Amino acid sequence: MSQRRIRGTLSQWRQNALRQMERSRNATLRLLASIPEDEILRPRTQGEWSIKDVLAHIVAWEEEAVKRLALIAKGKGERIVFYDDMRAADEFNARAVAAARSTSLSALVKRAARARQRLVDSLLQLPLNSLNDPSQRYPVIAWLPEFAWTHEGAHRRRIREWWRAQRNQARD
Repeated sequence: MSQRRIRGTLSQWRQNALRQMERSRNATLRLLASIPEDEILRPRTQGEWSIKDVLAHIVAWEEEAVKRLALIAKGKGERIVFYDDMRAADEFNARAVAAARSTSLSALVKRAARARQRLVDSLLQLPLNSLNDPSQRYPVIAWLPEFAWTHEGAHRRRIREWWRAQRNQARD
């Protein structure tokens, strides 16, 4: 993760981040609404995961972002755990997906809405200078896009491609 430069002010960056988060989540919800639930729950459509597992994974990272923002707000940003070792990130992902396996899809969607709202609230409450604080190992502007919209967008593209292929295969 590298230091990021921003265009405009930190206030503009935050407003853009909030717009990106809203667009991304709305696009994900529209995509999920276009896929039958049994397909969302079907195992191994996204590598080892179902689409529901992917959603649980996305939600877990958003919840992690909320925890990080809370640490920064308390002046304890040095306690943030960064997963520099992919093995640690993979373990986090595995725990998050396993923990959500017994959760219904509708409950997971509600959890996603709560996590997103907490993320928005946390971002709005954070002092602007905290977004690009050079004392942080990685400032918020460097890692938040991945946690809040680019990561979700990448998974959404893979889900959309898979679903398109499924529909094309059914037509053949």
